[in-house]
Amino acid sequence: MFLITRPAGKADHLLEALDDSGVPYLYQPVITTQMVQLKAKDLRLLKQADLLVFVSLSAVHALEQQLDPSELTAPLLAVGETTAAALTRWTGRSVLVPQDQRSEGLLGLPELQDVAGLQVVVVRGNAGRELIKQSLSQRGALVRYVQSYSRIPLPLDGATLCQQWQQQGIRCVVATSNEILQRIFDLVPATQQSWLCQLGWILVSPRARDSALSLGIAAERIQLAQSANDDALLEAIQQFKKDLL
Repeated sequence: MFLITRPAGKADHLLEALDDSGVPYLYQPVITTQMVQLKAKDLRLLKQADLLVFVSLSAVHALEQQLDPSELTAPLLAVGETTAAALTRWTGRSVLVPQDQRSEGLLGLPELQDVAGLQVVVVRGNAGRELIKQSLSQRGALVRYVQSYSRIPLPLDGATLCQQWQQQGIRCVVATSNEILQRIFDLVPATQQSWLCQLGWILVSPRARDSALSLGIAAERIQLAQSANDDALLEAIQQFKKDLL
């Protein structure tokens, strides 16, 4: 049994694919997202940017509710294909997206190598993707964040949840961000965290793997999906299931 923890609204296609594949799962988001009202400074940054980077689907959806896409004139970049597809639907424009759908892949794009003197705006939530800002700043870019949404922990009873997960026979947890990974450990009582560390974990970045190792999860229990998109997660889940047989 797999525990799927993607936020509500971002898991629908994955859950459908799991249903179609006959893969048993339990769905329990641990965080939610909420739009943040753009300030005048944010609007100015978005309109004056030389490059616009969107780090998640939520970043696009939250901006979509507040802005006419014609006001965005800079080239558009997205960390993943799902984010890029949403951007294209909204703006009607092409979007640059790396094959390696992580911050590291985005930073490897040819268009981001010679950025000295350019103003790069990263549209994100209330934290995260510091590697993008750090790396582009080192290349001479002026990097600014625009926060279009917030990630908010859901008020959950961790002890009850943990008991349910154990009763349901959870064998593997799918966590698509460091924040979700940490939230699960924050929720579960300390007496049960050794149980968490005995589970398999499907994560989506080397940084998440490092976080998992620091929480006490052994390296052999961690599997990295190629990206956070549904196809990559489904492939990792099916591979984990096959390895159990």
